[in-house]
Amino acid sequence: MLALLIIAVLGFVFFKGYGFFTNQHIADQNKVLANQTKIEDSYKALTGYNKLQAVKLLENQQADIPRSDHINKVIQMLESIKSVQSSSADSITLSDFKVDLDKLSLKGQVSSLTLLYSSNPQKHIVSLLDRFSQLDFIKNIRIQTYDKVGDTDMFDFVLEANIVNDGNSK
Repeated sequence: MLALLIIAVLGFVFFKGYGFFTNQHIADQNKVLANQTKIEDSYKALTGYNKLQAVKLLENQQADIPRSDHINKVIQMLESIKSVQSSSADSITLSDFKVDLDKLSLKGQVSSLTLLYSSNPQKHIVSLLDRFSQLDFIKNIRIQTYDKVGDTDMFDFVLEANIVNDGNSK
C-alpha cells in the first residue's frame, strides 16, 4: 500500500513537473514568435511590403468591365431612338443621361406612354423598356416617375436601371 502511495505521489510530481516545463517551453516559443513577428513587421514597413500586398489584392479583385462595348451598344440604341419619327403622334426626347459604375438613369419626354411600355411591330416601334432590356449589361429596368407636362400631350419620365458588371446576366 505504501509503495502504491509513493508511486502515486511520484506520478503526481512528474505530471506537475512535466506540465510546468511544457508551459515554460510554450512561453519561450511565444517570445520567439513575438520577436520574429516584430522583425517581420519592421521589414514590411521598410520595404513597402504591405503596399505591395494591398496592390496585389486589388489586382486580384479587379473586375474587367467591358465599358467600351457597353458604350457602343448604348450609342447604337440611342441612334435607333433618333430614328423614331418626330411626328406629333410618336415623339421621344431624351436628356440627362447619367451612367455610374452600377446605375444608369435617363430623363426624357414622350408623346405617349405606349412609347415607354409597349412595342408595336406594325408601326416598327420598340418601347424604351424593350430597347434597354436588349442590352446585356442592364438589369432591373424601371420607369421611376412619369408626369404629364402641363396642357401638352407630352409626358416627362425618369428611367433607371442597374448595370451588371459581367455583362452576362439579366
